[in-house]
Amino acid sequence: MSKGFYHLTSGMLTQNRNLSVIANNMTNAATPGFKSDEFITTTFQNEMFSRYGNINHEDGQELGTTSSMITAGEVTITDYTQGIFEPTDMNMDFAIAGPGFFQVQTVDGLMYTRNGAFIIDDEGYIALQHAGRVLGENNQPIYTGTDNIQALDDGTILAADGNTVLGRLGIVDFEDYNGIQKSKQEGLFTAIGGQQPVPVNTPIEWKMLEKSNVDLVKQMTDMMASERALQSAAQVLKMYDQLLGKATTEIGRV
Repeated sequence: MSKGFYHLTSGMLTQNRNLSVIANNMTNAATPGFKSDEFITTTFQNEMFSRYGNINHEDGQELGTTSSMITAGEVTITDYTQGIFEPTDMNMDFAIAGPGFFQVQTVDGLMYTRNGAFIIDDEGYIALQHAGRVLGENNQPIYTGTDNIQALDDGTILAADGNTVLGRLGIVDFEDYNGIQKSKQEGLFTAIGGQQPVPVNTPIEWKMLEKSNVDLVKQMTDMMASERALQSAAQVLKMYDQLLGKATTEIGRV
């Protein structure tokens, strides 16, 4: 019976974590450039097989199987698929038409984003609101003094006259996306494990924003499935509790 309690509580915790990921996806569905996450679990048996293969005794007899309900590993995977572009007719909106990230200098260090909904900060620099200044190809912030600008598809920022070059957006990418992770601030990524960004010449779409890649229909379907699983587990857990109480009463009578 204790094994049953373990399976149920473990499964309920997993579903709660899954619901948290789904809720975050849905909350950020309207955030430009946001990349959705998926909560993945593996069973103890699958985890062992994936790491060590089909483990056998020396005499060739297979080791005993384990319950597929036992969760061994949990990981949140980010989907980096590009979202669709939406025209905005706003001078400070940019979208990266392919792989790559904008660089943003935040108070917590250098971070990366696909969110190109920029502003001009109080000192006249291109910035991502509530994050920091956007860096150019020389790893320095770009001063424009105004949002009355023009832009080329290589990320070059021009003054309103169309001739004066003010800077060029510094687009970078990573060889391995396992070397970056989401920061606490939504839409921003940090490099981990010594991963270094590489400059890329991905084209830029001016007066466009990349929408999030969140599939709301899928998120709703997954949410309902997790909620049903939680409800079922709660009902079974209640039955276990009643059986345990009954067993305790019977033992007390003996």
